[in-house]
Amino acid sequence: MKVLITGGMGVIGAEASRRFVKEGHRPVLFARHRDDNLIGDLADRVDIELGDITDLPRLMDVIKRNAITHIVHAAAFVGAVSQANPALSIQVNVNGTVNVLEAARLFEIKRVVFTSAKGVYGPLSGEFGYPEYRPVPEDMPKNPKRIYDSAKLMGEHLCVYYNNNMGVDTVVLRFATTYGPGKTARHGKMGVTSQIVEAPVAGKPFRIAQGGDEKDDFIYNKDSALGIYLATIASDPKSRIYNIGSGVGSTLRDFERVLRKLLPNPDIEIGPGLNFLGMPYPAHGVYDVSRARDELGFRPEYDIERGVADYIESLRGMKARAA
Repeated sequence: MKVLITGGMGVIGAEASRRFVKEGHRPVLFARHRDDNLIGDLADRVDIELGDITDLPRLMDVIKRNAITHIVHAAAFVGAVSQANPALSIQVNVNGTVNVLEAARLFEIKRVVFTSAKGVYGPLSGEFGYPEYRPVPEDMPKNPKRIYDSAKLMGEHLCVYYNNNMGVDTVVLRFATTYGPGKTARHGKMGVTSQIVEAPVAGKPFRIAQGGDEKDDFIYNKDSALGIYLATIASDPKSRIYNIGSGVGSTLRDFERVLRKLLPNPDIEIGPGLNFLGMPYPAHGVYDVSRARDELGFRPEYDIERGVADYIESLRGMKARAA
């Protein structure tokens, strides 16, 4: 297997790259700019190709020259910049996905794994929100509110279409709220679950006025990468669309509890209430991950305690390599 990872130096892509290396593969990382910050320890075990997913000829050239057999499509235009630029968001996140699928069709790629997001479900309320948090199944009605999430849902529909009509084998993964190195810098205010770890590790205070009572499904990026790897190698997955999360509701205070065990006197203050991301609608919930467990063999390896401990170790390793 020779896998191409679009966005392979990004927050999710870097951990996916690491997982493929761990499993004995040498992935090709495709990105607009070279940024070794999250892949510095992998430099001699991956190949890097610079390019844009909106450039179909360049994408096809990379696939052909590297004899690519599988694609993980993790490249995306994210954050507040995406929200403020809907036309560019659609160009990158939808048209770019069309290019990936077209290239996969033309070169008879064996599997395309598309990374989607929890935002495709839109507001979660009633039994799926506070205080019950009934786990959200994949067939939950979709009602995305942000342009990024709308584009992700369009990408999902494209994958299903190409799978059913164009002979392109696709698998879609919807990630819960992710945390891990890199999200603070690249995802802005949406990276609260990374800020709460990175600020105390750096000796800085972490303050948030509200949200301490909100439960959410937090998945460590190494578990996201595990889901990607399993989806890439799965033999004829039945459902094609899967929630990838912890399947457990946790709060920011759970992060605080673990950090107080692992760090000397971290300066953390978390206010009460819900909605720690400050969204204009209820966006937190817990995933039903039974489909991924039963069909992909996905079982998260990191609870909050183990995830935060590994996160801290990773940050220290990155600092040491940069010194």
